[in-house]
Amino acid sequence: MDRKALRRKHLMQLGITLVLVVVVSLLAEIKFFRIDLTTEKKHTLSQPSRSMLRQLEDVVYVKIYLDGELPAEFVNFRKSIRELMDEFRAYGGEKLQYEFIKLYDEPDETIRNRIIGELYDRGLKVTNIQVRDGEGGSSTRMIFPGAIMAYGPFELPVNLLKNNPTLSHEHNLNNSIQTLEYEFARAIRSLTTEEVPRIAFIEGHGELDSLQTHSLMDELKNFFQVDRGYINGNVEALLNYQALIIARPEHSFSEPDKFAIDQYIMKGGKVLFLLDPVHPFADSLSAGTTVALANPVGLEDLLFKYGVRVNYNLVADLQCNYVPVNTAPVGEEARFTMMPWVYHPLLAGPVDHPVSRGLNYVKSQFASSLDTLAGSPGQVSKTVLLATSQASRTRNVPLYINMEEVTVQPDPALYNSAKLPIGVLLEGEFESFYKNYPVPDGVIPSDWKLIPQGQPSSIFVLTDGDIVANEVIFEQGAYRAQPLGYDRYTQQTFGNSEFIMNVVNYMTDKTGLMELRSREFKLRLLNKELISQKPQLLKWKLINTLLPLLLVITTGLIIQLVRRRRYTR
Repeated sequence: MDRKALRRKHLMQLGITLVLVVVVSLLAEIKFFRIDLTTEKKHTLSQPSRSMLRQLEDVVYVKIYLDGELPAEFVNFRKSIRELMDEFRAYGGEKLQYEFIKLYDEPDETIRNRIIGELYDRGLKVTNIQVRDGEGGSSTRMIFPGAIMAYGPFELPVNLLKNNPTLSHEHNLNNSIQTLEYEFARAIRSLTTEEVPRIAFIEGHGELDSLQTHSLMDELKNFFQVDRGYINGNVEALLNYQALIIARPEHSFSEPDKFAIDQYIMKGGKVLFLLDPVHPFADSLSAGTTVALANPVGLEDLLFKYGVRVNYNLVADLQCNYVPVNTAPVGEEARFTMMPWVYHPLLAGPVDHPVSRGLNYVKSQFASSLDTLAGSPGQVSKTVLLATSQASRTRNVPLYINMEEVTVQPDPALYNSAKLPIGVLLEGEFESFYKNYPVPDGVIPSDWKLIPQGQPSSIFVLTDGDIVANEVIFEQGAYRAQPLGYDRYTQQTFGNSEFIMNVVNYMTDKTGLMELRSREFKLRLLNKELISQKPQLLKWKLINTLLPLLLVITTGLIIQLVRRRRYTR
């Protein structure tokens, strides 16, 4: 082939390449697309997220407080966050801005501590990490693995790190990575929604007050308008709310109130029944002994109709929280020791459900068990979201409880019940409890027409109302609410708050975002047993170091040989 023919061939190839580039560019302008080659499609945003980002009307600004010197596992966590933010920008464009902030770049320790205090007050949770210094030592630093998201005048804290003490830090970080899209998408949805959904705490039956539920209400206010009020038999007043929360009632419900709740459910309303079927008189337990008695509140017949039976018993579990016990001999100064208390079970849920996936244990106190009923009217599915461990038992009331029990080693043979249900989610079309009864007197409006069969709805039944009650302490002349799930004795924060928030969000979710919590990314870890062997470790280091280099050199030699043969001709 002469030079002119060779030149024409090369020019033609160049022309074809340029035309293809132009065509691909024009197609990209017309139709946006991305290709995800990962097995789990971890770089593919869900349809609800993509749609929400494309419809942003103003800039969402994200400040992520996870930068600077970090351990290797947190470096990977930060990388995953950055990749997700880039995915968000691919659909949100300039309407999605983000920034990683190096908290420890501030040299003035006083200013830095003030910033740390402000971030904590704004709702970000702190985590301690070990950071190596230049001299080979290490120091402890506080970091905030989370973000502050702002949209116009509104802002919202987003905590990204999941911490389940039963899992390794690798699994906890992997669980955190799996829920990144959900956490950020949920926050954007809350910030940009014009009509804020409403939920209500029911009062008038001895329920937990606003101080006892302050922590939960504070979390809910990030996503809902939260009201409190009496029912007074008014069905229509309840229809303004997406969900009702009945938090640890102590007194009986009147028939008009029960009817209003029933018809609210028939209209598709969602209700969280957070009950205490047994009253243990915990205050008197400080004196050494107490008696636990049944505490019916009149809702049990409704729940039985819907498909769940409340049991009047107490659950004891070998998987339990610790309490301080005075172990000093009589006459000596008190000496407190932390000891397990079987009546404070640590509860868990299914690992594959969006509500309970990746959560820490839920702390409970004097919980009762539930039974789900087969063949209940209507088409209703039942899912146990909280249960005891494999080593638990029930004790019927009336029951005398003595604190001396804590010093006695439990007999494992007695704890032969497993996975006793404590919290159950019911979903479907419920049949009205009042289907064959007249409308009670006192119902508002008085001419309400009974709805015998309900629209699709859901209810959640929990037999330990203390799970949603935050501790209240008296400090500096005022009563102050502690974070929900925080235990001042063990100084742990359990999963109570996140669990209840997930239940509420799951029941009221109309966008499909909650299903993102079901995503699973496989954790591909190195074989620690294999790499602990020095010959094997050296072999794989050489393979990973030399093989890529040999491949590059071999490829270069082959290309040179092909070019030499072609142009020699």
